[in-house]
Amino acid sequence: MAQNEPVTLEYKGRIAVITIDNEKKLNALTQDGYYLIAKFMREIATHDEVFVTVLTGKDS
Repeated sequence: MAQNEPVTLEYKGRIAVITIDNEKKLNALTQDGYYLIAKFMREIATHDEVFVTVLTGKDS
């Protein structure tokens, strides 16, 4: 998997935020990017304290 995939995961209390940051390509993802989102979702599912997951994209 590419190390520079523009997908990040951040926890803010009971909220998990997955952010896609690839503005130049309108936040398009590679296959690795989709895999990373799925990996993050599985990780979030193990955290009982997380009640909400937000999937968002950065814009200019």
